[in-house]
Amino acid sequence: MEQTQSEAKRARPCPSSPPSQAAEAEEDRLSALDNATLHAILARLPLRDATATTVLSRRWPRVFATLPRLRVECGTFNRRGYLDDDHCEDSDRWLDALDCVLASCAAPVSAFDIRTKLLCEEARWFGDLFSEICGSGGLRELCIMNSSLIDCYKVPSPVYNCQTLTSLELYCCHLRVPGNLTGLRAVRSLHLGDVVATDAGIRRMISRCQAMERLVLNDIRKAWNIVIRAPSLEMLVKLFRPQRISVKKAPRLESVKLGIFYGSAHDSEDTDGDDLMSETYEIFNFGEMEEREHQQMDEIGNLLTFLGGVGRSKSKMLSLKLKRGYCKVLGKAKNSVPMMLPKKDYLLGLQKLTLTMDHNHETVATLVSCFFFAA
Repeated sequence: MEQTQSEAKRARPCPSSPPSQAAEAEEDRLSALDNATLHAILARLPLRDATATTVLSRRWPRVFATLPRLRVECGTFNRRGYLDDDHCEDSDRWLDALDCVLASCAAPVSAFDIRTKLLCEEARWFGDLFSEICGSGGLRELCIMNSSLIDCYKVPSPVYNCQTLTSLELYCCHLRVPGNLTGLRAVRSLHLGDVVATDAGIRRMISRCQAMERLVLNDIRKAWNIVIRAPSLEMLVKLFRPQRISVKKAPRLESVKLGIFYGSAHDSEDTDGDDLMSETYEIFNFGEMEEREHQQMDEIGNLLTFLGGVGRSKSKMLSLKLKRGYCKVLGKAKNSVPMMLPKKDYLLGLQKLTLTMDHNHETVATLVSCFFFAA
């Protein structure tokens, strides 16, 4: 039986929505964001995942090419599914991948954070890389973290010559600071962690950073007498190894944190002389190391020198953390702790004092009373 005309009309399917309406329903809100917001999102992703976004549309390769911040780690270019992110699966592929990423950059990288043990193994390759990045005219922040447990990475000269850096972080590096520094004048934040440097080198580097507002010295090796002349310095943090720290010129210094620890799980020593530097970390007996460093250092004199500089700079906040091992060594000092600081070193500007130490120790108790008389 043939369908009537009215039945055929009722059976006719409804027409699908126009393509424009479907597109509106599936609006790509992510791609609608401006480049600055997309850069902020991509900067929080692992670099490998950020690179994968280049296939999303014709716009995304341009977004990635202008990414201002790059962070590269040991496992950044490993195959997906490779379980050990702290290990580089294939060093050749790693270097090629980083080379491709940098070659695709359409704008200078403003922040570069690199953390790998390949720094020492491919020192010449990275020397060329830092020469290009530091000479681009756009680098503002640089973090170099050498994750090798055998060698210290010798910081190449382009880093010292960079004119645009405002933040510099160096970890497990060997600093051979040139006598004629041409860069670092714009650095506002300097963080040195587990680095090897001479007294003269550290002094020269700090003095050169005329704009420096924040200085962190975390375990400086080979340097025993650190002199600080930094007219813009506002915050100073010194942690770990016992050293003489002389604050000579820091009129704007407001916040100071000093933490001294004896008994390290690792130490370093030269194995190849001055021309070829290699720092080897070894496990030491804590007691033997305490005795050796105690014989080399005048702990009472060092502490008084440091406090004198803090007092003359009229710092407002002082945090002092002396671990038990240090208190033990302090008790063996040949010189006794004075009952009060010299008048010229009084902590007259101090508004907040934080002490973390063994208050049951006689020498430390005397030290505490010295603070109260001087504050």
